Amino acid sequence: MSKDMFSERKKIDLHMHTTASDGASTPAELVEKCIELDLEVIAVTDHDNMTSVKEVEKLGRQKGLKVVPGIEISTYRGEAEYHILGYFVDPENDALLGLTEAILDSRVERTHKMIEKLSEMGYPLEFADVKKYATGVSLGRPHVASAMVDKGYIEEIGDAFTEEFIAGGGKAYVEKKNVLPVEAIEVILKAGGIPVIAHPYIINHGEALDKEEIARLKNLGLKGVEVYQTKHNEKITKKYKQIAEELDLLITGGSDYHGENSPGILPGDRGMTEAEFEKLESYAHSML
Repeated sequence: MSKDMFSERKKIDLHMHTTASDGASTPAELVEKCIELDLEVIAVTDHDNMTSVKEVEKLGRQKGLKVVPGIEISTYRGEAEYHILGYFVDPENDALLGLTEAILDSRVERTHKMIEKLSEMGYPLEFADVKKYATGVSLGRPHVASAMVDKGYIEEIGDAFTEEFIAGGGKAYVEKKNVLPVEAIEVILKAGGIPVIAHPYIINHGEALDKEEIARLKNLGLKGVEVYQTKHNEKITKKYKQIAEELDLLITGGSDYHGENSPGILPGDRGMTEAEFEKLESYAHSML
């Protein structure tokens, strides 16, 4: 698939993040960037929360930009991390709110435990030192790393992601809340949404999902595959498009834009065709 073939998908981007999770752009900044780049349809898919969706929807309406309510839920199957995207979800759904609140509460608890471990290792931190770097509701390891830089314990954020500190399995690492893929899929369906597996080629920093595993997820309620992704090259894109078609799953796409936190990536760098979006939207309407 050539760069020119990707270009026809530049108007619809269904995978982007704001400061409500690990993105660098505020909702207003994200909308302005998308308007500047002539996008027509977007989805905000912040990690484990939907707190920015209403603001983006409001700003989008004012600018003539269609906004699909979305979310990206981090789940685990053993050591593998599966990100489940949800589209056209009801942000006020009780089941969804219950899950996201539990995940966010666990992030706070996890942060406290990492701070405790680092302090015992001779790198004292206070919760306030970390919390000030979280512009949204979500806390994570990047915020701990930023606090470590601020204290002079390390020179740059990447230095924290080592076995000495908070890399997976590191001395100060603490596991995330273990939400199973099926739990996220079921909650998204209860919220009237469409569950889609995000960037299937990059699972747990390098592993790829095969057709059999995606078929298993379909049996659990998965409805789509994120085929077009900045983490997918031409060969991988073709592979997952074929898998989605063979399994009769919906096709989606997005840039995974994080603002300054994703250097070299802009809204619209990956997306989907109008026909693919119309099929997704029609399916959402059929679920009402």
